[in-house]
Amino acid sequence: MHHPHPRHQVCTPVFPARSVRDPRATTAPRCPPERPALALLKIMVVDDHAQRAQTLARVLTESGYEVVAQVPASDYLPTRINECKPDVILIDVDAPGRDTLEQVSAIHRETPRPIVMFSSKDDRETITAAIAAGVSAYMAHGLSISKVQPVIDMAIAHFQRFQQLQDELAKAQTTLADRKIIDRAKGVLMSQRKLTEPQAYRTLQKLAMDRKRRIADVARDVIEMADLLSHPTESTK
Repeated sequence: MHHPHPRHQVCTPVFPARSVRDPRATTAPRCPPERPALALLKIMVVDDHAQRAQTLARVLTESGYEVVAQVPASDYLPTRINECKPDVILIDVDAPGRDTLEQVSAIHRETPRPIVMFSSKDDRETITAAIAAGVSAYMAHGLSISKVQPVIDMAIAHFQRFQQLQDELAKAQTTLADRKIIDRAKGVLMSQRKLTEPQAYRTLQKLAMDRKRRIADVARDVIEMADLLSHPTESTK
């Protein structure tokens, strides 16, 4: 973590700025875990500075989290995540450069997890780039002990909401694609079997029920068969 400045506490838009203290400089009692579930939360600390990583790991442990790994930012992080299976990633860097943001993008793409980033940089451009890469919560100029749990909770909530939106988008795209396939298959049946649209749809429904398959999958078969019959191969000529 970095030297804190009470006036410069910065984080993502989902976590408002507040004054902080440097956990390395304080002897105040550590915050005990308030919920039993937190004791099971596994954290991976990413930091090129071993001593700083140890300090952060100690704060996390004393706050009720399980630190499963401390790794340098130069490691390929998706591989280390697959090995350690953390629930949350904490990345502590002086400034998130291109390599660090590429690592965040790789995590987001290959092994999605809530990511909290600590950095000395507090300009809007840097924070925007970090969030765009996949950081769930961004904090500048250190983290006080009392903020450990809120920051991690906020990162998890932000991550879960993003994943929910991603799932809803994927489901909507699948539904739209299925509808287009079914419409094309209905067109084939209406043209070749001289059926009305309702009759074509009921035909697809019956085929799906008889074969215990999704109607979109049956519709795809109908289209492929129609294409095959309309474009015979050399062996069928």
